Amino acid sequence: MAKRKKKRHLKIIPFLIVLLLISGGIHYGVQYVQKQENLRGLLITKKQKEEEERIKKEQEAKYNTCLEREFTEDEMTDALVQKQNEIEAFITKNRYQTSVLYEDLATGFSYSYKPTTVYYGCSLIKIVDALYLLNKAIEGEINLDTETVTYTANYKKAFSSGMEKRKIGEKVTLRDLIDYAITYSDNSAHLMLIDYIGFNTLKAYGQSLGAKVILTGGDNFGNQTAEDTTIYLKEAYRIITENEEYGSFLKRIMDNDNRNAFNTDTLRIYHKYGSYGDNYHDIGLNLDDENPYAISIFTLHENSGYKEVVQGIHEKIRELHHAFYENRKSVCQIEVYGN
Repeated sequence: MAKRKKKRHLKIIPFLIVLLLISGGIHYGVQYVQKQENLRGLLITKKQKEEEERIKKEQEAKYNTCLEREFTEDEMTDALVQKQNEIEAFITKNRYQTSVLYEDLATGFSYSYKPTTVYYGCSLIKIVDALYLLNKAIEGEINLDTETVTYTANYKKAFSSGMEKRKIGEKVTLRDLIDYAITYSDNSAHLMLIDYIGFNTLKAYGQSLGAKVILTGGDNFGNQTAEDTTIYLKEAYRIITENEEYGSFLKRIMDNDNRNAFNTDTLRIYHKYGSYGDNYHDIGLNLDDENPYAISIFTLHENSGYKEVVQGIHEKIRELHHAFYENRKSVCQIEVYGN
């Protein structure tokens, strides 16, 4: 009897092994399926995230393109018209003798007040010296660091704090002369540059950019309009943004406090001024804001609070600039995101 029981017990063992194998197989099978489901879920989540990221980037690109698209007159809201009217009312109320041209550099949105009135341009011509020579250097036709102009006695003029460091007979590089002409508004440097360039060549260059009034008036400084200086500012902006070497140089020399009527404790404008007699003019680029712009303000207030005039008008211009972008952002938000 004992032997028979042992045999029955032995017969049960394979059965138990089979059950264990089946149970283990089911367990691991379930785990495998769960893992596959989890993996599939992760893949779906990853694809969803990738798709969401793609859509987000696409929307951001569309939004930025919308922000920078060219301005059209149908965007002139009542609020923007009101801001423009406020600028003119401010000028009229204060009896300012001025011309103004502001232009947003991304969209072309602009405001102008008597932009074609002709003034004696004074030192504003020096920015044209710089643009001409920088473009020649970019094209590889000249080397600003090896080509020089000899400083002779006939070039020695007042208001030449850059060239005061130099001796008669010394050879001065074109780079240094451009630096002095813009940073210090150096008259000697300008006269040396205009002789190097050629009066008619410089005039033709300005006209090639689109200027209508340049080097008229019978001297080496000539007349200017706010319309034409804005053309020069846009060319300066092109060089600054497109050419690392010469653009950084131009930006540095325009970043000066030499009679800069725009600058405040919180605002910096890269500029060139001109003054003589009753004329005080300041032109510049706002490069530090999210939305850069060019601004030209001409006045006959050299002897009657020119800084107050320029800053007062510029403050009103900035209100218009910000109002334009508030409206543009609202429009683009709706177009791209639908809310």
